[in-house]
Amino acid sequence: MHRWLLLLYPRDYRRERGAEILDTVRDLASTRAGVRVAANLARHGLRTRLGRPASRSVTSLATIFTLACALFAASFGTWLAWSGTRPLDHDAFAATVHQLYPDGPGLEIEQADPLAVFIIFGQPLSWQAVPDLLFGDGNEYALATVTASVRRPPTDSLPQALATLQQRLQDAGWEYAEPLYANLYDCIPGYPQCDPAAIPQNITFSARRGDDILEVEISADTSYPAIRLAMSRATPWTAHIAGAAAFLIGALAAWWLFGWASRRIERGHRAAQGLAKVLFVSAMLLWWPPILLSAPLSLGHHLSEPHYRWHPMWEWLGQPTFSLFFLLGCALLTLALGLAALRRQPADRALAVG
Repeated sequence: MHRWLLLLYPRDYRRERGAEILDTVRDLASTRAGVRVAANLARHGLRTRLGRPASRSVTSLATIFTLACALFAASFGTWLAWSGTRPLDHDAFAATVHQLYPDGPGLEIEQADPLAVFIIFGQPLSWQAVPDLLFGDGNEYALATVTASVRRPPTDSLPQALATLQQRLQDAGWEYAEPLYANLYDCIPGYPQCDPAAIPQNITFSARRGDDILEVEISADTSYPAIRLAMSRATPWTAHIAGAAAFLIGALAAWWLFGWASRRIERGHRAAQGLAKVLFVSAMLLWWPPILLSAPLSLGHHLSEPHYRWHPMWEWLGQPTFSLFFLLGCALLTLALGLAALRRQPADRALAVG
């Protein structure tokens, strides 16, 4: 196992001191726990890959870069898993709606299957949609759905409509979440004509059966369809596996890349070092604010209401809403790597095992 852990060290360093490291590890393994020695060997191997051995900040910078790359890689892995999900079927959805509303007045069902798993403005992502994606409308890139609407009978109140629908869902084998109530409009508290108890309320809730997710909205506004339904797919189980695997691969690749670049730049011209630092810091300032903004908002949203399907991971990272920031950061990092590629630096490190 210890010999495999040597792969964490740079190649030139392994060739020069690999035998010495293994001899030292064998001597320590006889007096210390093997797991502790292995962990210590891995830690120093990862640190040796980084430039500036006397610097402490380089480890923090490498960690920030590695975590960001691992998160983006994990989101891409989940996207790949989502791409292989079972497509939505209009006929199956129509059968479900007719089962829930066998005699629904004003029943209207979308007549076409979605063109892709994820769509933007009703269409699959294409080059024509790139400006929308980059310049303010990235949040329109969302999971495709098939929809239907029903006109509620005039004599049917919202509580009656909710109770009827919940009973039919239960009879059809659906599991449904607690409904959420939202005022149709707001009024000024303390105003004589403001009676919060008299404000009509919209009702929304979700239901699940197998890998089908049904979102339901019962509206108190008579100018719109009284009941709206939208069906989509549940998160595939492969998304969790793909996300975890991509996270680990992305983390290892990012640490290796950062170490490779930092070792090559550390003894280069000071101007090149300064420019590389500016490019790297600027890239992180473009990458991290969307993450730090979007993740708490997404967490609060999911904790405030029940979800049978959490939002895709990339939305937690502010993507693709802030995709322009991500691409600009990638461009700056590419320039920094270009500076690193201009010069090759010899490895010169000291082993510390303790």
